[in-house]
Amino acid sequence: MEKQNASSHKSDLLDLKKEALLTRLLRLEDESARFQAQLISEEEKNVKLEARIVELTAYLCQARQHRFGRKSEKTLNASAPILPGLEQVFDEAAPEDDTKSTTPSSKPKRKASGGRKPLPQSIPREEVSHDLAEHEKICSCGQRLHCIGKETSEQLEVIPAKVKVLKHVRWKYGCKSCEETVILASMPSQPIPKSMAAPGLLSHILVSKYDDHLPLYRQAEIWERAGIDLDRATLGRWVMKCGDLLEPLVDLLRKDLLSSGYIQADETTVQVFGERGRKNTSKSYMWVYKTGGNDKFKIIYDYSPERSATVASDFLGDFKGYLQSDGYSGYKKVCKDSKGSVKNLCCWAHARRKFVEIAKISTKVGVSTQAIEKIASLYGVEKKARELKLNFDEVKALRRKESQPILDDLKKFLEKHQGLAPPKSTLGEAIGYTLRRWKELNVYLEDGSLSIDNNEVERCIRPFAVGRKNWLFKGSVKGAEASAVIYSLLESAKSYGLSPFDYFEDILKKIPLGEKLENLLPCNWKQPADKA
Repeated sequence: MEKQNASSHKSDLLDLKKEALLTRLLRLEDESARFQAQLISEEEKNVKLEARIVELTAYLCQARQHRFGRKSEKTLNASAPILPGLEQVFDEAAPEDDTKSTTPSSKPKRKASGGRKPLPQSIPREEVSHDLAEHEKICSCGQRLHCIGKETSEQLEVIPAKVKVLKHVRWKYGCKSCEETVILASMPSQPIPKSMAAPGLLSHILVSKYDDHLPLYRQAEIWERAGIDLDRATLGRWVMKCGDLLEPLVDLLRKDLLSSGYIQADETTVQVFGERGRKNTSKSYMWVYKTGGNDKFKIIYDYSPERSATVASDFLGDFKGYLQSDGYSGYKKVCKDSKGSVKNLCCWAHARRKFVEIAKISTKVGVSTQAIEKIASLYGVEKKARELKLNFDEVKALRRKESQPILDDLKKFLEKHQGLAPPKSTLGEAIGYTLRRWKELNVYLEDGSLSIDNNEVERCIRPFAVGRKNWLFKGSVKGAEASAVIYSLLESAKSYGLSPFDYFEDILKKIPLGEKLENLLPCNWKQPADKA
């Protein structure tokens, strides 16, 4: 009986030990599973951190390139990367068989520098004669020398700007008989009534500020050196008065632009003081609209404190046709809200720029470089059309024949590598930017008058951007609106090859006299006979 009890006791102990071991085993399995889950979580974190490192490294490289590198988009494949490992950062999606490139290794030949250009014949000449003294005209043999020719050379001399005062004398006439009638000769209407500023002076101030980028305080200093007291506040008031006077011309210009059927648009920032309900540090915007497809164009600058689709929509009104932009969503919304009357057209230069930013920094010839080469082929077709001087129908046919296959190949190429590049990487963003706008980037094939890019309107923004570096901000909303008016007429006049000074001087003289405004638009203006 005791043996049975002992055996039963041992069996119970074994069962307890087995149960304890089983419990421990289960606990160890739970801990192992938990550790494996933590390990997977840590690995996922590491992957995310590595991706973040790649992303931040790309941002750092681009920032250094923008700060210290060359700005030209022709600068590709620098001799050494800015940071080590950049070939993995930027073109990590490029397999080995895709790294072959047709980019020539030889450096482009420098253009031979020509001789000094002759001075324009329109500049007055003053002849300065240099002759030998009388005793030098006697030869060593005793005979008198005779003239056998002459040599001429030209120097450019500068005469400081001449200023004159127009003294207006108004004669009075009276009747000696009745001694009641007195008549005073009238004076022609002036651009700014009761002001000492003549049209020529106002034109000089406008051109100096908006074409030569001289802020008003610098102009005031220049006048002070000449002994003339024209303070900055006075010059500012004159500029705003000119803006009011010239605004009706810009309204006419806007009507012509909206009836063109093809507009290129862009916008840039401007800082304006004194905007109601906004801090002086807030960003405002100067919107720029240009007729597309012409060397001579109409351009309008439009100031707004906002950058929203409603600003562009309000300006464009009932416009129907093509609207070309950099792909900003505000323009896309305008096209969508038009229900088909405005067609969105995107810019290949902006798409190309995304890949150029990568190729500038990375030494590896990969996806970005190949994409640039394919886009360059599209521009090669455009160059061919210009050289052959094709009309719009012929340009359209050439694009269908040669550009369409290039576009089809480029799309397949980008789609192939889209899944290989992380979406937030620089390369992934460049590919995504292009593919998201693919339909709009192909619209230029529809009409030979459409441009492949939006570069022309960007060039129109450049004078404003250069001026902004000098004057930094606008002192008031009124000043910003006046600037928009003057820039519109100035850049439109320059596109027609007009002298900005002559143009502004003439229209400031004629508008107060009631001249028909249509005749004073840059496209219709004629040089006065005394200036021709």
